[in-house]
Amino acid sequence: MSGLHHSVGMAFGVSGLVREKGYYKTADGARMIRRTRDAAEQIVARYQMAEHAVKSGYPETERYYLTQNGHPYVHSDGENYIMTDLISHAEADFAEPEEFMRIVKAVARWHGCVRGAASSAALHKGRPLVPLTDSFRSDAEALNAIHKRIRKQSKWSDFDVLFIKHYPAYKAQIQRARQLLDSTGYVKRWHKAHQMHHVCHNGLKEDCLRINLGEVYIAKLDHAAAGYQLTDLCSLLRRREKEYGDTDRSRAFEAYSSVLPTEPEEEIILEAMLLYPLAFTKIVLEYYQKKRSWTPVSMENKMLEILGLK
Repeated sequence: MSGLHHSVGMAFGVSGLVREKGYYKTADGARMIRRTRDAAEQIVARYQMAEHAVKSGYPETERYYLTQNGHPYVHSDGENYIMTDLISHAEADFAEPEEFMRIVKAVARWHGCVRGAASSAALHKGRPLVPLTDSFRSDAEALNAIHKRIRKQSKWSDFDVLFIKHYPAYKAQIQRARQLLDSTGYVKRWHKAHQMHHVCHNGLKEDCLRINLGEVYIAKLDHAAAGYQLTDLCSLLRRREKEYGDTDRSRAFEAYSSVLPTEPEEEIILEAMLLYPLAFTKIVLEYYQKKRSWTPVSMENKMLEILGLK
């Protein structure tokens, strides 16, 4: 163990305990210390958010342990460190429909318990949050500008050809998604969610959802932020459908609503979120706007996968 980690361990009061593969064995279970990119204010906000969820009725939430000085982090050599439980429970399995619906209900219950965390606004400091209507519009404008630029070029790459050929269909999807959102009063709901301190996990994957004796443990809160919570349900459905094909979306929405009441228009909002071609938009903007640390062939292969041509 390096001197840096030793000093961090001392601050959390675990120095001298048995340590295996980076984890500490304590009388209350195994714990892990890890580096985080979050600033101090964000770490405090995540700690307060997790404590709020636990006190509100969802104890299966990853918690940040305090140092001996009462802080949820240690700052050492320009880095921040946090200590959490080591979760050895099995990862969630999205393959089985009934199990997936149980996970959806658990997420809804967690959403309800994390609402009202007064620290939610500090979770995303430095990362301005905008409603989907704004991001959909800016993405549509960016794609349209790219389309016009490529049409004027005398030479096209293979990626250019794929984009030009399939852009009209995806453009129509974006327009339809925007129309659906506009028809539901989504922006008003989005602002209300922020005013009421609603929080999204923003990273719900199998390794963040651990199953233990029928309970769903929610971990890795590093990307949690104030937001409109159906975004999490959308990401769950996207992830399952990518791996296992069609999912009964209406049933998933009903399962979620049975725990955390929603309004009929919100199913349309979810439909709009799922209709939006996120993967296509993301890879196109990455290809044309970001620094190219990838090879053209790898990006073309990704595009073919998204288009269902590979």
